Amino acid sequence: MLKDLAPILIASPVRRSGTTLLQRLLTSADNCLIYGETCANDLNFFMSVLSNKELMLNSSKQWRDNQLKGVLDGNVNDWIPDLMPEIDGYLEAVSNSAETILKHYEDFAAKQGRSLWGMKLPEWNPSFLAQVKNRLPNAKIIYLTRDLKDCLKSAKKIGMVQSLDEMNQFCHTWKQYKDYAFEHLNGSQALQLSFDELVKPNVIETLQEFSGAASIDAQVLQHKINNYTNSETGTNYMDPDELTVEELALIQKYLNGV
Repeated sequence: MLKDLAPILIASPVRRSGTTLLQRLLTSADNCLIYGETCANDLNFFMSVLSNKELMLNSSKQWRDNQLKGVLDGNVNDWIPDLMPEIDGYLEAVSNSAETILKHYEDFAAKQGRSLWGMKLPEWNPSFLAQVKNRLPNAKIIYLTRDLKDCLKSAKKIGMVQSLDEMNQFCHTWKQYKDYAFEHLNGSQALQLSFDELVKPNVIETLQEFSGAASIDAQVLQHKINNYTNSETGTNYMDPDELTVEELALIQKYLNGV
């Protein structure tokens, strides 16, 4: 069943926060496979569809089921363009659809000898993750937060943000998501990490204890990777850009609580 699945979900307030490093660390363990962002967006899609269907149909369940019963009893002279099968069975089918794709991720990892599995998505909406935490009680969430200045410098380097307006939105998302996650993503299901903690060797013990990943390779921390360039054909690390006085002032606004 859907509630029995136990993915490890890696998230952060914004991109350039270190989620790929965290993914690489966990996947270096012999028993763990962390998928990427396409798979995480599958989780977003199916969980959102299920939540939206439940919200829309549970409130009109009795009326819809009565309409169906009337039609099956022979009353077809009514307005029935949105006729549906019984709502409970329909919602169960939607839930099963979500379970099927997630179970595939679990089964594939198991076939590779990896009992732990999950996915990563930077800038994952923490309110969605809070809902997932309730729907998948066995899921584990690792929420990674990095200094806003460092995130923005890295994002600027690769052209992810170019105008001051784009930088302002980036900073807004960082603060909004970070604050929400701090308040709502906690308890035994969640681990809050800073990037500064992530790059220290003793993080290995913390990650292994929380996730169950075995024998994480600490050497992963020695390899800097922050772009898509193949390591065999060129560098896959770029030094971050410096920020202007105006950009630094923008960051300070958000650090001051704007």
